[in-house]
Amino acid sequence: MLKIVILIIHLISAPLLGNVLKEHKPSSYDASLSMLKSIDNDAIVLGTGEKVLYVFIDPLCKHSRKFVSMVSNKSVMLSKYQYHFFLFSLPRLKSQNVVTAIYMSDNPSETLLKIMVDNKHLSQKQNDMTDSKIKRISSTAEKIGVFKRPYIFIIK
Repeated sequence: MLKIVILIIHLISAPLLGNVLKEHKPSSYDASLSMLKSIDNDAIVLGTGEKVLYVFIDPLCKHSRKFVSMVSNKSVMLSKYQYHFFLFSLPRLKSQNVVTAIYMSDNPSETLLKIMVDNKHLSQKQNDMTDSKIKRISSTAEKIGVFKRPYIFIIK
């Protein structure tokens, strides 16, 4: 009887899990790099190093916050790497207005650090300029298979 139950669960779950795995299938390295370079003007850049990393973060995600805090507080990391941050909201965190506040600020990198490292609370409604930027980033993220935050892409 137990074998039959396990078999039924497997038969039911396999198609469902197969679809989940297909959703997160990343693009090839070259295709992903090309897409990332196409939105590079939308990035918030921290660091001056030669090695470039593209990083998708959500400003309210605790894991993204830990990553940004670690990077921003270590001058060695900032001198060795250039971090190109793209703000890509996790639906469950409802951070769209925080993302908008960062992009709308006079100094997005400074505002990013205030929110993510210093825990400041800022929020602003989306407008056409931020909406198009957010859509470009979201579209690219979905095409390359970004499914978690932070999502780090290192240029070889």
